[in-house]
Amino acid sequence: MRAQEPVGSVTPDIRWVKNPSPPFHILDGQHKGYGICDVLVDKLNQRLGALTIDVEVYPQSRIGKLVEGTENLCFPCMIKRADTDRFTYSNSTTVYPPLGIIMEQQQFNLLYPEQPDALSLRQLLNNQSVLFGYAAARRFPDVLQSAIESHGDNSNVLALPGVLGPLRVLQQIKYNRIQYTLDYPGVLRYFALIEETESLIYRPTTEYGTAPVYGAIGCTNNAWGQKAVKAINSVLDDVLSDPEYVENQKFWLNSVPQKHTD
Repeated sequence: MRAQEPVGSVTPDIRWVKNPSPPFHILDGQHKGYGICDVLVDKLNQRLGALTIDVEVYPQSRIGKLVEGTENLCFPCMIKRADTDRFTYSNSTTVYPPLGIIMEQQQFNLLYPEQPDALSLRQLLNNQSVLFGYAAARRFPDVLQSAIESHGDNSNVLALPGVLGPLRVLQQIKYNRIQYTLDYPGVLRYFALIEETESLIYRPTTEYGTAPVYGAIGCTNNAWGQKAVKAINSVLDDVLSDPEYVENQKFWLNSVPQKHTD
């Protein structure tokens, strides 16, 4: 059953919901407003000027409750999936390199003197001498999530709570309090810029491989959300060819957005 329209509520035509999650949404500092999905939202809003638009910012804990609820909203930074009872998705907005393992270069050299191009998450999780950390609210693709959950009670798996969880995790790796995590190379790029360090490295996992991950906008799957997605799709191709948007994608992801008919 699809999400129902809230009774007695007045919702703008597009209601964007963001959370502090660099480099997807950057709310302060040198790169404020230049996040992957900040620029996407700005470029869409410029082309949707005839509609009423709100932009709201919530912590990750609140985002989780919004996802579970029935409020009318659009998340600009989601993974492209088939529509569900909760969400209907736009055409693809971006192309992410796959999630991979991030660790200190020295740790990598110690564990892998042969310097492989990809690493097995399951093999690492079986190694009790190294600690895996991740942001507590984070969910991963099924093949990676199942590996983590199968080790969830182990002492070498640590879920870190709080805002800006992925960056906190990378800081813990930098200080050798944990040894590795799973994340996108764009997150590592942001961390390297703000921390002025190149000491962490990224490698794809053997479980997930190197296939790209397509991003999309997800809106509540009801008449409101379907109308919002239709409006977004009507201008999305123009956004994907916008020079500033293309440059933003290259900066964070080293990739160029592609037009899709999905």
